Amino acid sequence: MNDARGFTLLEVLVAIALASLILVSIYGVFTTGSAAKEQVEKQASALHLARVLSTRLDRELLGLSLDTPPGKSVITGGSNAQNEPWIEFLTSSSARTQPGMRWLSYRLGPDQDERMTLWRSEKGLNDKNRSPEERLAQRIAKLTFSFFDGSTWRDDWDSSSDGRPVLVKVAIELSDMPDRPPLQSVFTLSQPGGNNDSP
Repeated sequence: MNDARGFTLLEVLVAIALASLILVSIYGVFTTGSAAKEQVEKQASALHLARVLSTRLDRELLGLSLDTPPGKSVITGGSNAQNEPWIEFLTSSSARTQPGMRWLSYRLGPDQDERMTLWRSEKGLNDKNRSPEERLAQRIAKLTFSFFDGSTWRDDWDSSSDGRPVLVKVAIELSDMPDRPPLQSVFTLSQPGGNNDSP
């Protein structure tokens, strides 16, 4: 007599259901891990962008002119006529290969697709026309410039009437990190006569 017996239909269905549950759980773990990895990579990329911009601004503000051209401001900033955050300054540090002082300008404004974009332009000390703006970065939700006069922080500045600020603070809110506070960098400006003490 043959006692060999196969699986019943019920046993097969239970085995398939258990295998499906295990596979769905494994898929969920991989999906969650993949989404977390993508989010971490986005945030790392956003932080890298903020560091690069901060380093560039630091280098350029470090070269801020100690001499003021007649009738000009060495540094001006706040909001422009379109209510966009904006800063312009005269510096010896520029990405251009030509030596000499250059006017640099940064603003955060929309591009042709209405995405917020950090724009940069520059021109020579005595040039009449500014070079076309170059797109530096996107994924910046908000940008603010603040200026420290030695006792208080201000949202706008014009060195022709306010003199030279002691510090400039740049706050960057990244669109890839909406739940985080803005990343802030504070830059000490060179002062005529070698007075570079910060408060």
